[in-house]
Amino acid sequence: MKTAWSIGAVLVLLAVPALADNQRGFYAGIGGGVVTGNARTPYDEAEMPVVEFSAGYKYNGLLGLEARLGAGLKDDRDISSDYFLDEQAADASLSEIEREVKTFAALYYRPEITNEVARLYGLLGYAELDTQVTRWQGNSGVKADDSLSGTSFGLGMGWFVNKRLNFNIEYRQLVRTDDYRFETYTLQWDYRF
Repeated sequence: MKTAWSIGAVLVLLAVPALADNQRGFYAGIGGGVVTGNARTPYDEAEMPVVEFSAGYKYNGLLGLEARLGAGLKDDRDISSDYFLDEQAADASLSEIEREVKTFAALYYRPEITNEVARLYGLLGYAELDTQVTRWQGNSGVKADDSLSGTSFGLGMGWFVNKRLNFNIEYRQLVRTDDYRFETYTLQWDYRF
């Protein structure tokens, strides 16, 4: 995350000052990030890489709507988290737990404030997340799918690279239920039409 903030700071210094007018109209974006899970679940210490696509429309700083679709890029294997060690103590044949994000979708209200070089924005909406956990015992695995949905919110900062291109850094609570909490940290590019 420290690298992302460093990249953002460099982009602020390189940005052309008169670009705050790209806050209205349609836009589309692509980004990558990591989804993390919470402790005491099969997603304890998980870092699941994802790719994400976004599209939206900004009427002005207070009125904006955005849709997002994402998919997992790779599974995350666990042989050392507290959750895994507790499960292995109960079942010595457990050799590994594999976690992955299959897909996710979200719809957000996106208010933002801008100045000459950057924007600060919020995300408030609803998300659905599909994940999969595989419990390995030697060479055989038992898969379990989870489908979760709920309120999603986050905060992001974006810098104007040129008149139409923006670079964004985000934190979002992707989905939270009684038993699970998934968060994501994302680097994203968006293009204003």
